[in-house]
Amino acid sequence: MGLLLAVLFCIQCTSTQAVKESKLVRVIDGRSLGENSPEVLAKVRTLAETDHIALLEYCVDNYDSRFTDYTCTFFKQEKISGQLGQEQRIVVKFREAPYSVAMKWIENPPRGDRVLFVEGKYGNQMLVRPSNAFLRALVGGSVLRKPDGEEAMESTLRPVNSFGFRRSTQSLLAVYRKARQAGDLEEAFGGFAKVADRDAIVLVRYLPAKKDYPAHKTLVYIDLEFLVPVCVESYDWDGKLISRYIYEGMKFNVALTDEDFLPEANDMTPPQ
Repeated sequence: MGLLLAVLFCIQCTSTQAVKESKLVRVIDGRSLGENSPEVLAKVRTLAETDHIALLEYCVDNYDSRFTDYTCTFFKQEKISGQLGQEQRIVVKFREAPYSVAMKWIENPPRGDRVLFVEGKYGNQMLVRPSNAFLRALVGGSVLRKPDGEEAMESTLRPVNSFGFRRSTQSLLAVYRKARQAGDLEEAFGGFAKVADRDAIVLVRYLPAKKDYPAHKTLVYIDLEFLVPVCVESYDWDGKLISRYIYEGMKFNVALTDEDFLPEANDMTPPQ
């Protein structure tokens, strides 16, 4: 039993070539895009060209003033232990307060194909449903695991309790501020792009080869209507992909309730 449970959360990675492009991201040169007031778009472009930290802070403030929850499809691809895994497609429900995440894998799940995390519930553990039917029956349907525990981090670079536009932007800001303070930050304007048919402006960040920096080159695609990072790509010092995260089909302020984050509402059984 113990061995099977250990196997349950082992990483499921497929070695592939480092993909340079995503079918959901298309760069557009020399043309301003977006749906927002001209004043907002002008400010966003100016900050994208001059001060990424100020722009990301502006995005956080905008998010806090406008959004409480959302649903989306989330694509992620990560290199773990030197292996670039397959792109995963995940349907997500998210609520800010209390911080709540429900994930359902549609393509290329790891060993768990459903994850539910509600901050303060189940001792701040996530509920995980094994994707293998035999193992699911063996453990009684679902198991509890620490979101940032050793087992969970064997199959992801970012735990479920760091998911979401606000926390991911704060994570980006932490690295930006650290690099600026150390005199290591190089930032550039990356022009405009389409991310899953949404208009975006692109920030490019370069960091030196120091072991405490997560990547050499990071591209942040800011949605020009919602002002959230709809795509973040990072590359190592050899130009190979480390991670790519894309949000598609966002629907904001859909009035998600406590019931939407119950196990039964997410094809899961309550913990035993």
